[in-house]
Amino acid sequence: MTPRQNKTCCLQTLLFVLVTGLLMAGAFGAGWFGYQQVFTLLGMAPPVQATEDRRDDVDLTVFWEAMALLRENFYGDVPEGDELTYAAVRGLLLALDDPFTSFADPEMTRFFQEDLQGEIEGIGAMVRMNEKGELVIVTPIPNTPAEAAGLQAGDIVVAVDGRRIQGMTLFEAVSLIRGPRGTKVRLSIRRGTQEPFEVEIVRARIEIPTVSSRIIEEPGRPKLGYLKLNDFNAKATDQVRQELARFREEGVEGLIFDLRNNPGGLLRVSIDVASQFIEQDQVVLVERGKRGERRYRAGPDGLWLDRPLVVLINEGSASASEIVAGAIQDYKRGPLVGTTTFGKGSIQSPYTLRDGSSLRVTTALWFTPNGRQIHNQGIEPDVVVELSPQEQEQGQDPQLERAVELLVEQIREGE
Repeated sequence: MTPRQNKTCCLQTLLFVLVTGLLMAGAFGAGWFGYQQVFTLLGMAPPVQATEDRRDDVDLTVFWEAMALLRENFYGDVPEGDELTYAAVRGLLLALDDPFTSFADPEMTRFFQEDLQGEIEGIGAMVRMNEKGELVIVTPIPNTPAEAAGLQAGDIVVAVDGRRIQGMTLFEAVSLIRGPRGTKVRLSIRRGTQEPFEVEIVRARIEIPTVSSRIIEEPGRPKLGYLKLNDFNAKATDQVRQELARFREEGVEGLIFDLRNNPGGLLRVSIDVASQFIEQDQVVLVERGKRGERRYRAGPDGLWLDRPLVVLINEGSASASEIVAGAIQDYKRGPLVGTTTFGKGSIQSPYTLRDGSSLRVTTALWFTPNGRQIHNQGIEPDVVVELSPQEQEQGQDPQLERAVELLVEQIREGE
């Protein structure tokens, strides 16, 4: 199994924001702006009731025979009732070999829906489970308790309030860390080869800025714009356009568009953002599933169609970020700098089951305009530049530095 396959071998590799325990607005695969709108996100459709079951098509005799033997002979507890049903469903999903087709029992489903109500409180960090079942900090969100406590990308959360995490599901681990603002949580952190150390964090209400930007000016060099998009939420298109318009007015000659650690968001927004850099009616995204193929095209009035551009990506860039980066790369609008993206290019449609549990089913895959598969592949940068934890800790950013060099070269070649 390759490292990338390991990375996506189970649902626990999904990125989560430690707020109320799930993804914040526009985070990986979602934009939490109302129950219906959230499922128009990149990778999900509005929830629907399951169609009529067809139990006559399946002979479960062997299943019940095995259950009888387990009940009679197993030295330990055997699942019963709903627990048995849920275990059977999860076992069925394992046979699909698809980490994104997933089941949530009623408790977990309610947990998801709490976040849809806007109760966003926690420590403010994006996390994932690695192939060893360890909870890894992907990045602390700026201006949150996690950042203030000194958490860093790559940190391993060993325990929460004294309870070891390894072996838990991502949902279980995140449930321990989330909580009301003003309350405390104690994390045991392992960093590199150091011995684990304790960090006490006071939870807070988390707000993630959609964009951040600045103008980079140095003597003897063209004026450059830097624009970081943190997620593809409902506000993203307007804010990106506002910053691009400001850059144009202030004479910015080239743009660095930073999609690092951007876990995705709304599908429509990904198309709108890509449309700022790609000519109207050009294909941005191809969707292929059981119901055929659909092509999404760029809209009008792009603000950065013919100006120099460099895009920053990394392994935390997923879903909508990969759509935008892939389209920019296919049309050769500007080089991608950094490391290969996450590789999340599938659509999950959610179904509500009769007892309040839910099932998300992969129904289609996305492809770049040139037909390249995103799912489990990711988007490879044109210029590979690594960023080590040590460089991050020291405030260095060789990826951004390389992007500046390439952008200056573009501008001077065009003069």
